[in-house]
Amino acid sequence: MRYLGLALFAEGPTDYRFFPPVLRRATEELCLRLARSSIEVGEVLGLFTPEDYRDADLATQILEAAREAEGAFNVLFIHTDGAGNPDAAYNERVLPAKERTVAELTREQERTVGVVPVREMEAWALVDGDALRGAFGTVLDDLALGIPIRPREVEGIFDPKVVLEQAYRNVVGDKRRGKRKVADFFDAIGERVRLERLREVPTYQRFELELSTALVELGYVRRDDP
Repeated sequence: MRYLGLALFAEGPTDYRFFPPVLRRATEELCLRLARSSIEVGEVLGLFTPEDYRDADLATQILEAAREAEGAFNVLFIHTDGAGNPDAAYNERVLPAKERTVAELTREQERTVGVVPVREMEAWALVDGDALRGAFGTVLDDLALGIPIRPREVEGIFDPKVVLEQAYRNVVGDKRRGKRKVADFFDAIGERVRLERLREVPTYQRFELELSTALVELGYVRRDDP
């Protein structure tokens, strides 16, 4: 059995709640379907900017965070919100860090994968009404929650964070507001969201293709030929 270590450098603290279960599950599923042998996929290690590099450019922050954890992961996920232009976000924020880690870290058994929703992380959290119902503890349908019925429609939402917060308010009303926030449920949503629903979202498709390529290059899985 081979071990596959995962790490994540994300934009904000709530991103470290939703993405780790999604990224772990996506990796496990690819390995289960395409692995050459048995793979043990580790929990996602959260990486943070070292104190001495807080004022550095983002690529340096990511590089130094990865350097501190070198040897603890094989795949480094770099999350940045697309802000409406995920291609530009990838090229401006993920790619420079990817190039720096390749050039300056010495281990050959490491790859970098971008995680770039079209606007915000919350868009991916909105793709599965059943996941929200399970996390929030409600039977409200998608219409009552105020979320899109078709997964790919989440990429057309201008402010997915507001839509997700409103969905939670539709469940709890005004009485319980303030006791728990929607961010408190991100772990549960990340564990429940169906990957087949996420695969209907173009930015997730790009992420999964890059992850699959990384796992092929590392020799963990075979290429998924049609």
